[in-house]
Amino acid sequence: MADRFWLRDSSAPYATLLEIIERYLEPEVYDLDLLRQAAHRPDLDEMRVFKDELRQAVRDPSVLPEGALFLAASYEDNSDQVFLDRLWRDLYGDEPV
Repeated sequence: MADRFWLRDSSAPYATLLEIIERYLEPEVYDLDLLRQAAHRPDLDEMRVFKDELRQAVRDPSVLPEGALFLAASYEDNSDQVFLDRLWRDLYGDEPV
């Protein structure tokens, strides 16, 4: 099981994706609407990185350390792939991955 490496090493691969998912979507603070607003702010560097990392993870969820995504979001989807696909649609609609 992964640990929350993204909290101690912000330069680690996919640290931005995991940190933002945890910030907005972990069960105690879940706020998809606020994440949606932030996701559409191209002036925010971290949101550009987030979108790029999300795109990569949607294409190949195995790039994420095992268990890290669930640790960040405690999602109820059946797999990382299902969660990531749903998150992309929730944030970017029909925009191609």
